[in-house]
Amino acid sequence: MKKLDRRIVRTRKALGDALIQLSLEKGYDNFTIRDLTERADVGYATFYRHFRTKDELATFCLLAISAEFMNVVQSAETLHEESLALFNALDKHRDACLFGLSLPRDHPALKPVWEEIMQWMTGLYSARDGETIPLEVSLNHLINSCMELFRWWLTDGEDYSIEQMAIMQNELVVKLTETVALDHQMKPSRNSVPELAGSPPQGDASASEDA
Repeated sequence: MKKLDRRIVRTRKALGDALIQLSLEKGYDNFTIRDLTERADVGYATFYRHFRTKDELATFCLLAISAEFMNVVQSAETLHEESLALFNALDKHRDACLFGLSLPRDHPALKPVWEEIMQWMTGLYSARDGETIPLEVSLNHLINSCMELFRWWLTDGEDYSIEQMAIMQNELVVKLTETVALDHQMKPSRNSVPELAGSPPQGDASASEDA
């Protein structure tokens, strides 16, 4: 695949960063493309050489983030490593993830992202008993449960470390769903995870600093 010119990469990153910043500050529907290009410090016409609409730019940004999430899960050896990698990526891209999670599930910018995630998850899992619990239902439950846990951690769960969140995701969401409804096709051997160590530290900034 041909490598993109560095100027194109820089311009798209500037536009994406501006989109995320303005969305978190004002709300996605409350700024124009001109506002966006001014924040990104690029020409108004330049935007249309890269994207047709604001939704298209949003999709581009969110697909890039979801691709990174998929890559870290693919490279992990165990269930616990998968969750640790996910929460590390979530922390790394905190603003972009908050932006994505702020959009309604049926938003046009999210449709291609959900389709990509569902297609990928369908390749990872098969249904244990598709007549009782269809694969589509199980995956929808798994994805939405993880998304809500991500949203809660980013907005209200700052007292919990990445390590704690990874364990809770495994115990509350992934292990339960796999036990009841799903077989993991890529990694049939699912190693155990550490036990959850107590409640979160109260007023201790070291958890977030070490995450």
